[in-house]
Amino acid sequence: MAKRELARRHLYDFNKYVYDGYKESWHLELLCDALEKVILGEIRFLLVEMPPRHGKSMTISQLFPAYAVGKEKDDSIIVASYSGDLATDHGRETRNLIDSKPYQNVFDTKLAPDSTAKGKWNTNGRGAYNAVGVGGSITGKGAKYFILDDPFKDRMEADSEVIRESRWKWLKAVARTRLTPDGRMIIFHTRWHQDDIVGRLTTRKDTKEDWVDYFDFLKGVRAKWVRLTLPAIATREELHRKNLT
Repeated sequence: MAKRELARRHLYDFNKYVYDGYKESWHLELLCDALEKVILGEIRFLLVEMPPRHGKSMTISQLFPAYAVGKEKDDSIIVASYSGDLATDHGRETRNLIDSKPYQNVFDTKLAPDSTAKGKWNTNGRGAYNAVGVGGSITGKGAKYFILDDPFKDRMEADSEVIRESRWKWLKAVARTRLTPDGRMIIFHTRWHQDDIVGRLTTRKDTKEDWVDYFDFLKGVRAKWVRLTLPAIATREELHRKNLT
């Protein structure tokens, strides 16, 4: 019962409770802390940079949506990725998780019986989940949470100026317009190119927006975007690694 109560209160504990084999790690605990601040509305626009195979898609695109609709079954979620099939796969994992016994031990949110497709489903409230490939149409769909998961498949795509520009235009003209008035956006990907989505939002002079490092945010500094950078190998002194390992 104590583990169930912790799972209701904290995303990291939720992940450990509902996902058999979830690997505990300081970086995933830190990521979950940032995601909880998104749910609380303390962060509305979150950027996450992490290397491949470090649990970012599992945590953000699969487990986080289940936790979010568990906390509020009326919330709507859109998950986008470079491939519609990949986004749909994430949707299937989230759908199956919500339908599992461990999840039902924690939350009373359920799937609507007449809407359970793997890439498009509804909750027993007013909540809805939609998966889409970057560049695809999401006309008429709104999102309390818009998650953009790896907009570039690999370095080859990121090296293409045409693809980088098309991804950027889609983000501005399509993705951002789907947010509800209190909507939140989470963008995360592996850094393949300096002019990728994170690069355009944080460094390119003609496109960058106001942002703050996550650890400065924790100290009280505020900006539109909060940027959490978790490289595989530390490139500077990082006290959080020492404190959490």
